[in-house]
Amino acid sequence: MIAFSVCIETAFTEDDGDFPQRVRAAAASGFNAVEIWDWWTKPLAELRNALRDTGTALHTLCVEDWRDKCRLGDAAARDQFVERVQRAAAAALDLGTPNLVVLPGDRLEGVDEAIQHHALMAALDAAATAIAGSGLTLLLEVVNRQFEGPNALVRDSRTALDLLRRLGRPDVAFLYDRYHAILNAEPLGWAIETNMDLIGHVQAADVPGRHEFGTGTVDWAKELHWLGDAGYTGFVGIEAIPLGHSRELHAQASRLLVTPG
Repeated sequence: MIAFSVCIETAFTEDDGDFPQRVRAAAASGFNAVEIWDWWTKPLAELRNALRDTGTALHTLCVEDWRDKCRLGDAAARDQFVERVQRAAAAALDLGTPNLVVLPGDRLEGVDEAIQHHALMAALDAAATAIAGSGLTLLLEVVNRQFEGPNALVRDSRTALDLLRRLGRPDVAFLYDRYHAILNAEPLGWAIETNMDLIGHVQAADVPGRHEFGTGTVDWAKELHWLGDAGYTGFVGIEAIPLGHSRELHAQASRLLVTPG
């Protein structure tokens, strides 16, 4: 059954609370899992205590900042990427976090795309090998081309899934961010309906605006019911900038699961 996690980078910011306080606020509103981006800026000991005290899981953290990311299509960047993954893995294990989010980065001008895709797969393989046995999963994310990724090397879900299928590692999966996919004009189910075994996590926010469900034009009851019917049973991470109060996010999202899709 689908459950909800929440990104505390964008939610539970109302009282200017630090991240441990955001964990506590999210837990009090019904979330038993949260997500963060840049782990290296966080007070990790205090964050760990808040997670432990509330029984909350930290479901994902990012290997690197999307604004300052390795280009995985560049074979020369591979060693640096592996080092970043190893550092993120150490933090994740300390915090009990199972998933490390990875961005492919931008295209290299003048280099054949197939060569860059091969370099990307080699980088993911090397990084996964470096942390093998840890129980951690690398999640490859595709961002939208309209705002965050106009020059992205991996431009849609189908390309990402094809690369992961070819890579064939169970510890490297796809982060299907439905917000980004909608902005990339991907219909519901497109590309992933025959690749559910490669989906490691789902994130979502409404379009337009990246706000909570019900503020935009997307039928989220239909979206969530489709995911459940397709066999997805993990978390859907709400990575939204709330227009209302964050304490309403869990209840609002949960109501969609009992609304006919």
